[in-house]
Amino acid sequence: MTTSIPSPRIHRAIRLLVIALIVSLFPLSASAQTGDDTYVINGSGWGHGVGMSQYGARALAASGRSAAEILQYYYTGVSLQPAANVLGPSSWIVTDPAPLWIGLSQNRTSLQFHTHNGSAGLCKANDGEGACPTQTANADENWEFRALGGGACQFFLDANPVGNPGTCRATIEWDNASGTSVHLSELAREYARGTLRIRPVGEGFHVSLEIAVEDYVYGIGEVPSSWPTAALQAQAIAARTYGVRQALRWGDAGEGGDALDPGRKAQCWCQLYASVVDQNYVGLAKETEIGGTNWVAAVQATAGTVITHPTASQQGVIVAYYSSSSGGHTDDNASGLGASEPAPYLQGVPDPWSKDPLANNPFGAWKVTVTGAAIASAVGLETVTGVAVTANNPSGSVAEVTISGTLNGAPITITRSGRSFRSALGMRSHTYTITAPAGSGVIVPDRPCEEPVPSAGLTDVDPAGTHGPDIDCMVYFGIMPAVTGGLFDPTGPIYRWQMAQYLVREAEIIGVDVPDVGSQGFTDLTGLPQDVVDDINSLKALGITTGVSSTQFDPNGTIPRWQMALFLTRVHSSASYILPGGSSPFADLGGLSGEAINAIQGLVTLKVTNGTSATTFSPYSDVTREQMASFLARLLRADT
Repeated sequence: MTTSIPSPRIHRAIRLLVIALIVSLFPLSASAQTGDDTYVINGSGWGHGVGMSQYGARALAASGRSAAEILQYYYTGVSLQPAANVLGPSSWIVTDPAPLWIGLSQNRTSLQFHTHNGSAGLCKANDGEGACPTQTANADENWEFRALGGGACQFFLDANPVGNPGTCRATIEWDNASGTSVHLSELAREYARGTLRIRPVGEGFHVSLEIAVEDYVYGIGEVPSSWPTAALQAQAIAARTYGVRQALRWGDAGEGGDALDPGRKAQCWCQLYASVVDQNYVGLAKETEIGGTNWVAAVQATAGTVITHPTASQQGVIVAYYSSSSGGHTDDNASGLGASEPAPYLQGVPDPWSKDPLANNPFGAWKVTVTGAAIASAVGLETVTGVAVTANNPSGSVAEVTISGTLNGAPITITRSGRSFRSALGMRSHTYTITAPAGSGVIVPDRPCEEPVPSAGLTDVDPAGTHGPDIDCMVYFGIMPAVTGGLFDPTGPIYRWQMAQYLVREAEIIGVDVPDVGSQGFTDLTGLPQDVVDDINSLKALGITTGVSSTQFDPNGTIPRWQMALFLTRVHSSASYILPGGSSPFADLGGLSGEAINAIQGLVTLKVTNGTSATTFSPYSDVTREQMASFLARLLRADT
């Protein structure tokens, strides 16, 4: 996952205003020193540092440890078992010959491809051409699948249309046993296993690969194939486990992928992304690289084996997180990934192996120097006058960084999580120390909504009531303004256009890089202020909302509580926080999607909601303004 600095826009101004307001509430007690001095950051490791350390596994394997010993060292209290035994012989993971849908590319309007060593059958829906396949892509011909607009798509050969237009639902399939492969030109990827599935979204389409579990693992490009056998086998088991677990999380895709959760269809029409968002799936290139037969042998030697723990939520299959290397001690998933509670099997463990000479780890130690001006640009300040690590995790990795500087010529201090600061500066891990220049210094402020703010003086809000302090906080920080004349209208509805503004303002404060984007295909935004249109398009680009259809946002519609739960948790996830698991006491969640139920349960765990009673959430009731204020304030406290 990459992190980029967002373009200047109104949302950044709002976030900086919030920071300034915090300082006005809790003034700095020391004067800031201006300047552009150099900060030296010494670190170790690469990645989030949770679960298996890949370089640590390399060293352990080189010292004679087995794959099982490696995995049981990095994952606490786990067992290795055949997936068929864990899930049962009737599980769809076991019985479906190709249960995984891998998201190769999203929101495309063109896909160029050609085949090698054979042909592929082509087919698209609703083109009136009869049974599939309706065209054949012969070896080395230049083909394209192109969106024509209005939901129509067509195949092209050498830029010439072939057959009739149809919908953007299509298939590219070939005989996996024949040695044929399909090369996707713009992705620079080649696939010999599985079936390419193209599915419509908006004015374009997603591209996915439907594939068997073992065939998927053959294409995982996470470690060099030249590594010791036990390290390769440990990686194969971890990758298989992660893939199976994610498939269980998102559910059986069903025939044609149509059983996937609607939200997941909108995002990628997949259970796993082919990138480091999930795992680095590179297809045929892994098998054909130098030493690739070693990797194939490791996959075959461990076929079907997954890692289990009795507390793991998906039928005992764990979330097998791994990263390149830790800084000498792995993190639990709360410290390393932002989960609300660490999983029993993802505890931090000493990892001297990441730095052992046997690991030959090029990132066992690293160093960067950065100017105060560069830090200021990365965190949204004018100048930086002090940066310090102000809290560490039990592993020694950085939990919090405090930054002092200036904004609009006035002294100011802000905090960032160790992970957020790492992302802002593009560093390899969040295990580091910061050496500041002489004379610099920081002051630690309080955080938004943690302490009472001045009363907004709203005549229709009880400042001491359940929602009163949260409403005051939202008004004070400009996230939710009063409606008019000193009134908040606490029991009034939230309209979808308002929701977009409130969520974007919240997202900016908790560190989400909100993108500047153009139209996302909604045709019903005419007459709205441009900043509202921008917010709606940004939410679509972030995957927080997909609208009520590919072309309709319904800006004046209201929002049921179940839908707001989804939006809130997607904002939470966009800030690189992991939605915690858990259960809820609510008995009225029937008929909701799995993602919606998980969202509600996650918000309960985060203490964002207690429901409308001890046993009801009232998912189909519209969110009121006072409820929205409390949702946002509580999420802000959880995420800052």
